[in-house]
Amino acid sequence: MSFGQWYNEVKTSEEDQDTESGMSLPLFNAPNLPSDMGWSSLKSGLEAQMPQQILGMNYQQRFQVFCALLILSAVFFALGFFVGLPMILARPQKFALSFTCGSLTFMGSFAILRGPKAHIMSMVTQERLPFTFIYVSSMVATLHFTFNAYGPKGYVTVLMASGFQLVALLW
Repeated sequence: MSFGQWYNEVKTSEEDQDTESGMSLPLFNAPNLPSDMGWSSLKSGLEAQMPQQILGMNYQQRFQVFCALLILSAVFFALGFFVGLPMILARPQKFALSFTCGSLTFMGSFAILRGPKAHIMSMVTQERLPFTFIYVSSMVATLHFTFNAYGPKGYVTVLMASGFQLVALLW
């Protein structure tokens, strides 16, 4: 008798003993358990939970756009904090514009991933509605004052709107 034959006999006898004594775990002996318990089965399980087509893109394409928008938002935030923040006393519009664009691209990345309708519906739920209203209003005010208010009055209003946006985000 070869080693391979001996091993197969021992293995089948142990399996028979385990099933007779009830020692086997039903999770690992399930007939419908996929043989591939790796990345592809996890990916297909996640894709099955997500809507198939949103804005004409499948899940993989939406995930790529999500990553691109997330990186773009990180670039905007970095510009805001490393370029705009040191110059906030001279030109607060630089910080306000980059920070607001970073916030918009960050929110847009999740809207693309989940779908715009699902994202907006989650933003306007009963418990999130006050935060959503204040945060979106502060972003609109920041953009309005950044592009329309000039001189000393514009300086103060942009600083106030940016502060309002930061407070709303921290809330």
